[in-house]
Amino acid sequence: MLGDGRRLSLCGLVVSTIFRYRLNVSRSFSDLSEREVLALAISLEEEDSRIYRDYAERMKEKYPETASILQSMHEVELSHNRRLIEVFQGRFGDHIPYFRRQDVKGFIKRKPIWLNIHLKPKRVRQDVMAMEAESRRFYQQAVDQVKSPEVRVLLQELAAVEEDHQDIFVEEVKKKKKSGALAKEEE
Repeated sequence: MLGDGRRLSLCGLVVSTIFRYRLNVSRSFSDLSEREVLALAISLEEEDSRIYRDYAERMKEKYPETASILQSMHEVELSHNRRLIEVFQGRFGDHIPYFRRQDVKGFIKRKPIWLNIHLKPKRVRQDVMAMEAESRRFYQQAVDQVKSPEVRVLLQELAAVEEDHQDIFVEEVKKKKKSGALAKEEE
């Protein structure tokens, strides 16, 4: 039998363990409010732009043509981020809650790019295509989640743009291959 002090200590341990566990539980996308959906979209665009920039920086010496494509994608993602922030602030004010993909069930968990010691153009292109497809799916689902016509229109536009990114990316790679600019990078 536990003494009162040990019983309280054990209860405290159980409560703190449950509390910590509850904080780490992901939320369902369908449970997010419009404010939270926009905050998540902002976070996703920022994350994608940073990943593209990191890829570009790491590849610029050995694979400059691929790096230039990735740099331009970084800039496009930043413009999406700015548009989302503008709409968010217009509707909800300056404070944007911190939401990450890990906080929402169903998102693909990404391996940090710094763990990829040897980046190869083919692998990076595959990653880019997967990221753009995931973003498109997110925006398509997000449209159904929000009520505001202004936000719905923006999310529909971004879904279409993300699909276009895949096509533009593929075309840019084809163009650079055709011109011979990627020949050295394919070896």
